[in-house]
Amino acid sequence: MLIDIHLHSRFSFDSEENPEKYIVKAKESGVPVIGFSEHYDYDAFLDGADISLADIQEYSACLSEYKKICEDPHILFGIEFGYSKAAVEKYKTLAERYNFDYIINSVHTLPNRGDSYYPRYFEGLTTRRAYENYFNAVLESVDAPFDYQIIGHIGYVSRYNDAPDKRIIYADYKSIIDEILLRMISKGKCLEINTSSGKSGCDFLPDRDILIRYCELGGELMSFGSDAHKCPDYARKEELLAGFLREIGVKKLYYYKNRKPVAYDI
Repeated sequence: MLIDIHLHSRFSFDSEENPEKYIVKAKESGVPVIGFSEHYDYDAFLDGADISLADIQEYSACLSEYKKICEDPHILFGIEFGYSKAAVEKYKTLAERYNFDYIINSVHTLPNRGDSYYPRYFEGLTTRRAYENYFNAVLESVDAPFDYQIIGHIGYVSRYNDAPDKRIIYADYKSIIDEILLRMISKGKCLEINTSSGKSGCDFLPDRDILIRYCELGGELMSFGSDAHKCPDYARKEELLAGFLREIGVKKLYYYKNRKPVAYDI
């Protein structure tokens, strides 16, 4: 069983799910740990998106109440920050103020383009240019000056692309992808394997060829996230992912507690 630490509930602007449903499902599955990572997309807020920002105080208090009545599974208090250069000071303040177990640093938006969830992002761009712009933003995000642990869903930009050539293939972007992976490894950052792949044409974000390359380069820190926004998607594709990881010789994944990596066998 894999430990899912990328879950969204009613504290995220794009979910209405009750966190208790995830906790009950994890308990029924016999999983010892579950992790929530609600959106705090200050990047999108600054870009003018009509979204609400998570009430972190209320979110923290809610999980604290669940912890009092539920020792199994252990509940992790995480957050997902949507990276942009303009938002980093806000994230630095929040990272210092709250005792998050982990912070996922994710690129969703680009300046003057918005979130690639929307068609506007791709207007006037070839798929290659859209992806290169995205990868450059991911590379920049690795150097973010706040205390994050995990780089989220590399390849997110392909999740909503309607073009026929939407799948990200490592060989097509190997130079920039290698630069991202090597910088992550040098900084001790964790690579999330996200199983919410949308229209990308891949089973995982990042896909198999990039995961293999990460391991070839010496990367070891990897986490699992379903990116569920409703309970039925909790731990989606975990068996598919676990099987693939075993095939390529990966024996452990990680979750984070008190911002420190904890290994477990897969």
